[in-house]
Amino acid sequence: MKEFPFPDKENSMNDLRQDYVFPKIEEERVDGIFADAWNVGETQARLFLETHHNDGKLDMLDILQKSGVKVVYKEMDYVLGKRRYFCEYLSGKDLLKIYTKSVALWCENNGFSYEEGLNVILCHEYFHYLECHKIGMTSRRYQVPILKIGPIKLGKTGVPSLSEIGANAFAGVCYKYLVEEERR
Repeated sequence: MKEFPFPDKENSMNDLRQDYVFPKIEEERVDGIFADAWNVGETQARLFLETHHNDGKLDMLDILQKSGVKVVYKEMDYVLGKRRYFCEYLSGKDLLKIYTKSVALWCENNGFSYEEGLNVILCHEYFHYLECHKIGMTSRRYQVPILKIGPIKLGKTGVPSLSEIGANAFAGVCYKYLVEEERR
């Protein structure tokens, strides 16, 4: 059996610890906000699977397109800094860019066919679609001050990695479903 190809719960906690706003999170709240984001992803995945599986198959590309998301393919390996991007969901445009060469490399490294791997990647992206259209941004469920000078706190911002944590949890539940269905 192939291993889950996205950060699991433990690795997702590392994503939170590397978030640029992490130092602004009260230490006693870290575990709670992480658990909340992970739970949002798992819960949304279970709700999603109740309504979107079709004879044990999940065609995420079809689901996204039927949801009104326009899909464009970019024939490139998109690397920015030290991070490779496979897809990019642009919420204001309901547009999903798929970077085909990045996806192909990811599939090769994780032992997936292109179609199989893209389907798993799109599970992660669908969570971002849900955030924008149905459940609200997971990154905004916990707010930190933009600027803190002594006791004075100015402005508020969310924690970006919480959306990725939710998406990882969502993709994990969907992946387990896909693997179980493959065995039947």
